[in-house]
Amino acid sequence: MNKILLFIFLSLFFIKNLSADINKEVLDLKNEFKQIKEIYENKIEALEAKIEKLEHEKVKHEEHASEEGDMHDKHEGHDEEGNFNIEAVLNGKYTSFSRSGEVAPKGFGTAHEGERGREGLQIGESELIMNSDIGDKFSGSLTAAIVREDGADTIELEEAYVESLEGSLLNNTFFKFGRAFWNVGTLNPQHAHADDFADRPLPYRVFLNKAYNDDGLEASYLLGGTSEIGFGIFRGEDFPFGNTAASEGHGSDAWSAFYKSNFNISSSEEIAFNVYHLSGKSKTPNARVSNEDNVTFSGDSDLSIINLDYENSYSTDSKFTISAEYFYRNQDGTFEDSEESTGAISFDDDDSGYYIAFVNQFNDNLSLGFRYSELLAASTPTGLVDSALDSGNNDPEAYSVMSEWKFDSSAVIRFQFNHETPQPNIVDNQFIFQYIMYLGSGGHDGHDH
Repeated sequence: MNKILLFIFLSLFFIKNLSADINKEVLDLKNEFKQIKEIYENKIEALEAKIEKLEHEKVKHEEHASEEGDMHDKHEGHDEEGNFNIEAVLNGKYTSFSRSGEVAPKGFGTAHEGERGREGLQIGESELIMNSDIGDKFSGSLTAAIVREDGADTIELEEAYVESLEGSLLNNTFFKFGRAFWNVGTLNPQHAHADDFADRPLPYRVFLNKAYNDDGLEASYLLGGTSEIGFGIFRGEDFPFGNTAASEGHGSDAWSAFYKSNFNISSSEEIAFNVYHLSGKSKTPNARVSNEDNVTFSGDSDLSIINLDYENSYSTDSKFTISAEYFYRNQDGTFEDSEESTGAISFDDDDSGYYIAFVNQFNDNLSLGFRYSELLAASTPTGLVDSALDSGNNDPEAYSVMSEWKFDSSAVIRFQFNHETPQPNIVDNQFIFQYIMYLGSGGHDGHDH
């Protein structure tokens, strides 16, 4: 019996010590695992920090590369496409005006394209666009517009140009020659259907007949990736210079200079500052005509434009933009209003105009905008009193409210209301419904055509 009790006691003692040893080993293993876990967690955190730093540097590098390409994105786009491309743009409208008849701003010579247009349903200005690379040095583009004039559909050659690809001739230097919408104002290089509003602001309509697309050559050079300077020489056969069809072939000389820059003030905010100058002569017999061919100007014309844009991309599919431009023009020559039989009257004075536009893109579909524009007329010489060049102490102005719905990058509809005072004691309220449809590649987003 005593042996049995001794055996039981020794067994319990052994089991107790064994259990204590096992518990100690388990505790030691837990501590060791905890230490290993802490070591690897520290290493993982260090690796994650290093990866985050590398990704941040990559984003900064991509942003810098994007800034360098912003000035000439279309050159790079041609490199990527590399193939012949054809597309069409349908730009239809319905318009309603409270004031019947043409009511062009008085005090300025307004040409046909700068007028408010026809009333009612219309297909507007539809375009056929073709572009392609030309080898590995150049790209080319041709745009033909189908327009309604004097009761008939006609085809107009809007653009036909060749431009050098990035780095093909000289580093950071680009050349464009042919007929194009040149760098004269921020909106001028793009076609009207790529604008944020259904019509151009008053200064573009009066000073550039909506857009300047003369025959010529333009060269530009990138400065540090975010700035660009350029110079152009042109035939001078488009408004605001000689545009008398009967005298085609006797073009005047014209030239331009510009400076464009972009600055990022935060990760989502960008400012653009641009300066343009366009100078030329309107020589007889290729003088400048306007106001239904009743007003003729012969002489020198100098136009300077200053632009400031602000853009805030406050989310992935939303942004807010402010655009402002100031136009200043000097004209030195003679004006004649044949309807009022004024004869050629000497003129040497300045006029100006400006606009400011606010557009908020709420998401990929909806945008709302407001724009105000005003023209400041020159003093009226005695010989031009009561003519189309007499503003009657009225500075034309226009208020515009716009709502746009974008189904996708190829289909856009827009509603716009304008309140204009083009002449003394005259108010014109305008309603515009516009649809823009892109057939083929391209689309409204960033569309240069």
